[in-house]
Amino acid sequence: MRIRMPLPKLDSTGQFFEQWWSTQGEWVEQPNQRRGGESGVLRTTTEDGKVIYIKRQENHIYRDIFHPFGQATIIREYKAYCALTKAQVNVPTLIYCGVQNKKAILVTEALDGFIDLDSWMEQNQGQPFYAETLNKILTETATMLAKLHLNKLQHGSLYGKHLFVKAETNEQSLVEVALLDLEKIKKRNTAKEAALHDIPKIKRHSLLNSEQWHFFVNAYEQAFGNKLPKLYQ
Repeated sequence: MRIRMPLPKLDSTGQFFEQWWSTQGEWVEQPNQRRGGESGVLRTTTEDGKVIYIKRQENHIYRDIFHPFGQATIIREYKAYCALTKAQVNVPTLIYCGVQNKKAILVTEALDGFIDLDSWMEQNQGQPFYAETLNKILTETATMLAKLHLNKLQHGSLYGKHLFVKAETNEQSLVEVALLDLEKIKKRNTAKEAALHDIPKIKRHSLLNSEQWHFFVNAYEQAFGNKLPKLYQ
């Protein structure tokens, strides 16, 4: 079980910003042009051997009714980390977040031993205790997503590649799950709105067959505390 540490405060003073901005590593998402700005993610290893990811953005903003002149997209992602941590949803450990002029940085620790759900299914299908372990994964995932939605939070881009699992196909089948890619998370008026937007995306973009899907939806409804017949369609 991962130990959840207190979230670092948003660095608006720039005290450590240049140190993180100048950190070198391997690009896992090459800088690309989005929202009129540039965004990219690099991976590197700290002196104590931890693998970390550094998201760097420049002039990358979003606008809404609360921020008509724009706000750094990374600040929205930072707020999502705060909201999900409060909701007890497992997410990568946040190490640093800072904004300096038009530049912004978000640093997270890699999920050690985790892989995305689709990859786990492909790698473990046919192994002993596969079905039992998958059912545990689906139950834990359903519980995690119900926590998200009961807090009226919508992921907005919920595909199998954003659902991460850590599990071994053995008799004990110890399972952990986590959620990634929090950039599009936003508040909805009701938990049901968030659920009906997010959950169907998993069906359209995952390897779950009909039987597995019905098992997952049943587990989700139990955790959510309400029936959602549309999810079975």
